[in-house]
Amino acid sequence: MTTASLSTDKKATATQGWTLASANWLAAVAASVLAPVLPKIAQHFQTTPHVDVLVSLVATLPALFVAVGAWPAGLLADRFGTRRVLLFGVGVYGFVGCAPIVMNSLLGIVITRAGVGIAEAIIMVCTTALVADYFYGSERERWLAVQTGGGGAVSVLMIAVGGLLGHGSWRFPFIMYGLGFILFLLCLFKTWEPAKYARIPAENARIEAAHSASPNSAAPKYNWGPLAAISFITLFSCTSYFVMMIQLSFILTERGVTDSGTIGLGCAAAVLFLPLGSVLFKLIRLPVAGKLTVSFTLSAVGFFVLALSHSFFFTEAGAAINGLGSGMVLPTLITWALSKMTPEVRARGTGIWQTSVFLGMFLSPLTILFLKNTLGSLSKAVLAFAIALSIAAIAAVISFIRTGSQSRSRRVEIDCI
Repeated sequence: MTTASLSTDKKATATQGWTLASANWLAAVAASVLAPVLPKIAQHFQTTPHVDVLVSLVATLPALFVAVGAWPAGLLADRFGTRRVLLFGVGVYGFVGCAPIVMNSLLGIVITRAGVGIAEAIIMVCTTALVADYFYGSERERWLAVQTGGGGAVSVLMIAVGGLLGHGSWRFPFIMYGLGFILFLLCLFKTWEPAKYARIPAENARIEAAHSASPNSAAPKYNWGPLAAISFITLFSCTSYFVMMIQLSFILTERGVTDSGTIGLGCAAAVLFLPLGSVLFKLIRLPVAGKLTVSFTLSAVGFFVLALSHSFFFTEAGAAINGLGSGMVLPTLITWALSKMTPEVRARGTGIWQTSVFLGMFLSPLTILFLKNTLGSLSKAVLAFAIALSIAAIAAVISFIRTGSQSRSRRVEIDCI
C-alpha cells in the first residue's frame, strides 16, 4: 500500500481511511435523515408564522452554510491544524444536531441547522484534506472515491432510518446526529496532525515547482488560477449533480406516479447508482479529461432519457444512467483539485472546492425553477441540462485529445534526445 510517511513515523492504514470517510458521511446523514419527517415538523408547528418557509430552511439551510463556511474552515485548518479543527467540527455537529430533540421553537431549530451547516463545512474540508495528507496516488484516489461514493449509499440508508424513527416522533431522527460523538472519539484516537512539510516530498516538489512565481523565488507563491478553474467546473457539475437527487420525485409525479411508496422506492433505487459511479471512476484508467468525458456523457444521456420518457421504467432508467455519470464526477474533480494543491494551502484549497460543491447544491433547485418557468415544464428544464452537459462532454473530449497529443509529442522529443 502506498501511504505517506509522516515526520512522526506513522503511516496511515485502512483504519484512518475508514475513520475519515465515516466522519465525512456525517454530511450525508444531515442531508437525508430528516427528509421523511419534514411534513410532521410542519404539522407540529402549524401555528407558527411562515411555517412553510421555516420548514424549508430546516432542510436547505445547512447546504447554504456549508457553501459559506467551507473556505473559512480551510483557513482555520491551515492556521490551527487540520485535525484539531476537525475534532471541533465533529463535536459541534453532535451537540447542535441533537439539540432539536428537546427544543420547542421552530425558529430555534432553524438556527441549529445553521450550526449543523458550519460543522459540516469543517468536517468535509478537514476529512478531505487529511485523506490527501495521509495517502498518495492510487490509495488517495481510493479513499476519495469511498468518501464521495459512500455518501450516496449512506443517504439511502438514512432516508429509511429517518422514516422508521419518524413513526414514533418527528424528534427521533435527530438522535442520529449523536453519531458525531462516536466519530469524535474515533478521530481523537485514530488520527494525528500531519507534519506539513514532511509529506510526500516528490509530490510536493512537483506541485511547488509548477506553482512557483519564478525559478529564483525564495518563497514560491501558490498560483490559485488552476484551482479556480476546477472549482468553476465543479460548480457547474454539482448544479447538475443534484438535479436528479432533488427533482426525481417531482418528475415521477409529472409522469403520473402518485403513490408515495413507489416514488420513495424509485428515488432510492436511482440514488444507489451514485456509489456505482464511484466504482466506475476507479475502474476506468483514463486521465482527468477522459474521465470527465465519460461522466458528462453518461449524465447527458441519462437526462435526455429522463426528459423525453413517459413511463416509470424509462424515467428510472434515465435516472440510473445519470447516477452513474454523476457518481464519477465528484471523485474525479476532487482528485484533480488536490493534485494542484501544495500542503501549505491544502485545507484552504479544499475549502474553496467544497464551497463550489455546496453552492452548486444550493443553486440547483433555483436553476431548475428558473428554467421550468422559462421553458414551461420540468422535463424541458431537465432537457436544458442535458444539452449543457453534452456541450461540456464535447469540451472534455477536445481537452482529452489535446492532452494526449501533447503527451505523445513530449515522448517523441525525449526519444529523439
